[in-house]
Amino acid sequence: MKGSLVSLLLAVCIPAVVAGQDNAATRVQLVVKKAVAARAAAPPTERSMYAPLLQSGQSMPGEINEDDSRLQNGLPIDFWSYQGGRDERVAFGISATVPVTVVVLMKRGEEIVQLAVSDTTPQTSTTAEVKLPLDGEFFVAVLGSGQSAYGSYTITARSMGSVSAFDWSRLYPGGGDPNERYALLVGVSDYPGTLLDLHDSPLNDVELMKSVLVDKYGFNASNILVLRDVEGNREQIIQAFQRHLGQAGPNGVAVFYYSGHGTQLPDNRYLTGPADPEPDGKDEALAVWGVAADYGLILDDELGELVGGLTAGRVLVILDDCYSGTATRAGADAPINWSDLSGGKPFPAGVAARLSPSAVGMSSRTARFAQLRPLSLPRTYVGAGTNVSGGEALAMQPRNHILLAASADNETSLGITLKLDNGQNLPIGAYTAALSIALMNAAPSTTFTQLLQQVQPQVVKLVTSMTGKAQTPQVEGQSQSETIASFLAKH
Repeated sequence: MKGSLVSLLLAVCIPAVVAGQDNAATRVQLVVKKAVAARAAAPPTERSMYAPLLQSGQSMPGEINEDDSRLQNGLPIDFWSYQGGRDERVAFGISATVPVTVVVLMKRGEEIVQLAVSDTTPQTSTTAEVKLPLDGEFFVAVLGSGQSAYGSYTITARSMGSVSAFDWSRLYPGGGDPNERYALLVGVSDYPGTLLDLHDSPLNDVELMKSVLVDKYGFNASNILVLRDVEGNREQIIQAFQRHLGQAGPNGVAVFYYSGHGTQLPDNRYLTGPADPEPDGKDEALAVWGVAADYGLILDDELGELVGGLTAGRVLVILDDCYSGTATRAGADAPINWSDLSGGKPFPAGVAARLSPSAVGMSSRTARFAQLRPLSLPRTYVGAGTNVSGGEALAMQPRNHILLAASADNETSLGITLKLDNGQNLPIGAYTAALSIALMNAAPSTTFTQLLQQVQPQVVKLVTSMTGKAQTPQVEGQSQSETIASFLAKH
């Protein structure tokens, strides 16, 4: 798991560990006291980035590695969050390839309270059980045993108490102004294991797209929800889609952006017939975090249901993934200059500091396709048992819905490395790079059709020169002739 607390930890002062008190709980508390305080002070839409959500009954893979947050003495540490209820009994289990310590904590006023601690040393598995004292958010810290003692682990939460279902309203309360503009940006770079990882490219994509929405089109940053890596799992995306984007009313705007793997199913599932006209007889899907597990796929039919369920007057969906190909990774290539793509325009100010630089030796181009074996479909589909207006809406290209896709449904989408003017190399989606440049430079009169006419040949030329294969961006929707500025404007 990527160390999402890195920037936060660098910005706070961690007190020195007192001699003779260098135990796991003390070391963890020194960090968590600062981290929890900063998290609590952050806007609600930004809090989920600090510690991925762990739900009861879920087993989540993690990894202690060189990218994780660290204590002052150099020990790596991972954080998870859990939302529970008063008197709920929860067992947090850890199975690890290296010795780790697990600590359960909560914030009470300005005080950090340790609720449970357990150590895997010398065993590689342990369980920390706790009775939660009140309703709220709790933190689970997984602490490495040495500065370079890296390895993988699995963390499991098991509720044995009164809370039988997760209350999503705690995380996404809704109730916002229906006339406002809302965006949900999802970037999944760090998939379980290492085979499907996309080297931080989608994380950079969402930061660039957020900058476009805020700096160019005037979106309120507090109305933009970003889900990163493990947060981009099936259930959390669906809940955030319905609850966060669902705040937009008939005069509002909803934007959904996804960057990560996509895949194509061997046949047509869920909706069939006139409600889902698939020319090739195959469904496509977003391969979200948790690939090859029940929560790992969101079918295109389901995305249609989600869009059709929104009350927003205008909905923009942007997908930078692909639906066919192979998971083979190309060798490292020379980075592409940002200035060459942007026509000399500078990289958005302030964005580079929030991006993840390319690691030495990482491939600069990666096909965003996940070949799923074995294939595991959702137990319950979005909208199952209701009308299929959502699926029909996508098929009929409704007036208020625009889809911008990185490639055709028989093509792959490419991740590349960009070289900025300051010499920094950044992994990023080829389509997102070209699209963000075009959106930032778009005139007030630019329509979605004209946007495609600009982006499509640029992406085709770039990808063909690098891979010899086609990647052809698409646009769908009856409002293609509407100007982008008007479509995304606050009315």
